Amino acid sequence: MKKDNASIKKEIGKRFKQFREAIGKTQTQLADELKVYQSTITNIEVGKTFPSMKYLYYFHHTCALNVNWLLSNKGEIFITKEEHTSAAASLLECHVSRKDSIYEKYVELMYLMQIPEIEQIILAKLVELKVFAREEINQ
Repeated sequence: MKKDNASIKKEIGKRFKQFREAIGKTQTQLADELKVYQSTITNIEVGKTFPSMKYLYYFHHTCALNVNWLLSNKGEIFITKEEHTSAAASLLECHVSRKDSIYEKYVELMYLMQIPEIEQIILAKLVELKVFAREEINQ
């Protein structure tokens, strides 16, 4: 059964709040740490907006947040040190240096592809681009 965007945001928001409470921070403290308004944290927690990939990346590296848990409720809330360097990130580093400005975009895409609904959209767009490119080449 597919879920609509609003339900997905609410589920992620509830888990984000659970994560915030697990690290012992108030909305205000978290907002100060991220240099955002407190209402940004509230909007994430009530399911009005998705958390930014920049925030997820930050919490993954500073607090060992299991982004897969946050986005899909799979696994535990925190990852172990062994899990911290994922196979995908290790593989990516073979092709793109962390110092390269494009590295963060690849990491963001890897996290997005873990969400089935987003994966479907991205793959559909890639198919559209492939068809478009083929048509352009054949003209």
